Amino acid sequence: MTHKLLDALFVICVLASFAVSRSWLKRRNQKYPLPPRPKELPIIGNLLDMLSTREIHALEGLRSDYGPIVHLKVLGTNYIYLNDYQLIVDLFEKRGGMYSSRPHLVMNDLEGWSTWFVGALPYGPELRNLRQKLHRFLQPSAIPSYFRPQTHSAHKLADRLIRKPEEFGEMVKHSVAELVMMITHGYKIEEADDPFVGIVEKGVEAFADAQGFYLVNDLPMLQYLPPWLPGMGFLKVAEEGYKVSMDMYKKPYEMFKKNFEEKGQGSSSLAAKLLESGKGKGDQSVDEDFVAKATSLIYAAGADTTVSALLTFILAMTLYPEVQKRAQEELDSVIGKNILPTFDDLPKLKYVNAIRKECLRWQNVVTLSNPHTVEVDDEINGYFIPANSVVFANIWSIFRDPSIYPEPERFIPERFIPSGNEEPPLDPGKIAFSVGRRHCPGKHFAESHTFIDMATLLATCNIEKAINDHGMPIIPKVEYTRQFVRHPIPFKCTIWPRNNEVLSLLRQTIETETLSND
Repeated sequence: MTHKLLDALFVICVLASFAVSRSWLKRRNQKYPLPPRPKELPIIGNLLDMLSTREIHALEGLRSDYGPIVHLKVLGTNYIYLNDYQLIVDLFEKRGGMYSSRPHLVMNDLEGWSTWFVGALPYGPELRNLRQKLHRFLQPSAIPSYFRPQTHSAHKLADRLIRKPEEFGEMVKHSVAELVMMITHGYKIEEADDPFVGIVEKGVEAFADAQGFYLVNDLPMLQYLPPWLPGMGFLKVAEEGYKVSMDMYKKPYEMFKKNFEEKGQGSSSLAAKLLESGKGKGDQSVDEDFVAKATSLIYAAGADTTVSALLTFILAMTLYPEVQKRAQEELDSVIGKNILPTFDDLPKLKYVNAIRKECLRWQNVVTLSNPHTVEVDDEINGYFIPANSVVFANIWSIFRDPSIYPEPERFIPERFIPSGNEEPPLDPGKIAFSVGRRHCPGKHFAESHTFIDMATLLATCNIEKAINDHGMPIIPKVEYTRQFVRHPIPFKCTIWPRNNEVLSLLRQTIETETLSND
């Protein structure tokens, strides 16, 4: 990110007088004070503070130093960080009509995200129509229809990890992409290096990057300047981002259409069901472009986030063998030894479910929500929120609040199984998938997917620390990438079957399922 910071600072200095004058013109009388904030620097305001929020310690500092709501200002744009769950509910849910849109970012226009990706769409008829149509297939009552492919996927993942434990990261990516592509587009991913696995990785990274700080978002005129000028490096980034965006948007649906028309494949996919629902009801809004947007949305939003959650699970089991042992004891007690868990068993697996929740909390998939924007001046808890402010939910700081989760650095699933009359802490799922009208439509699918994967891996595998050349265990470091969707930095572990009986059962079951699916 260094080159972008240098570019931004260069152009900021050149256009400082413009920024200052624009800030002066936007001043207004206000009844309430703005939320607390760090001290501003001349010209650049809180730019460095905002850029530092890519670091988790800075996100924790926003809450510990300034309280439940924080204000940063950069070039006349107000940024609000919500560090309290109730504040997030009050604004994103109870006042959702005011806080459900997205800020207009020129980089989203240049890269094409604003034409199709739901994460960039403003709140309006197109977004509501898209979410309404998807709700039919992703609401809680619809999730059992996915239990069979999710279970089969979990079985194959366990077998792949046992066969190639040293490649567990690639095996997880392949497994998740395979399931999502099969459900959305009826496409079967055969190899780990299938191009569709790479498309989603590149797309998620490019979209997250476009949401970062680019001066052109505050000074749109910059997009029309020659690319050879200093500070115009964003144009090259946008050119590459556009290619990635269009690949994610168009290629999956083009592949589905070709296979469906030529081979009859994918007739039970979500893409086919959406097309059929539009024809059956005469709904002209459900055309091929709509289906391409809807299915690519699920493919883009679901694949990478689920990979992150499963890799965090493997890291946690490597570091906390006592947690794994207790979960396996629960499985053996509830469903019996050498038996594969099913969705009927999951409600009885309290500790396994607590592990799933603790994975979400301990190393949440994203540290900040996607940006919201408020359309009119507002007030909350005695603070003034100016219209057009960009508002974030500081998810990381909430999950690291010791008043909610004692010893937040430790992985403690037991915190979600209170004893006696104790109230459990905030369920991470209530905020990890966002809140209000922009909550993730695939939340229930993702929860059932990760739950059956984790339960199956615990029932069939032992996940342990790798051993170095000196016979000593290698203790992985808890380090994550700085991307929007966080992944553990590659680490080593060993994965092997709990016993030969369960391995034999696993492979026999996979063979039977494969035959019945063909």
